[in-house]
Amino acid sequence: MAAKRGQRYRFVFVHEDGKGLTRIPELVGDKRLEASVDSVFALEDVNAALTKVAAGGSKGKTVLRVS
Repeated sequence: MAAKRGQRYRFVFVHEDGKGLTRIPELVGDKRLEASVDSVFALEDVNAALTKVAAGGSKGKTVLRVS
């Protein structure tokens, strides 16, 4: 599907210390990044969000909204 849309994937694995995040501009340059978001849950609905993720079948990321 990505190839049909002229897209390609590149994976970057970083440690939680954030040092790897400093490489993002080097990797993407001036390209635009878009996240694939499947669902957005309020923080108080965290259990429903975790249940959805555990069930599988998401078409993107599950996001917790912190207000």
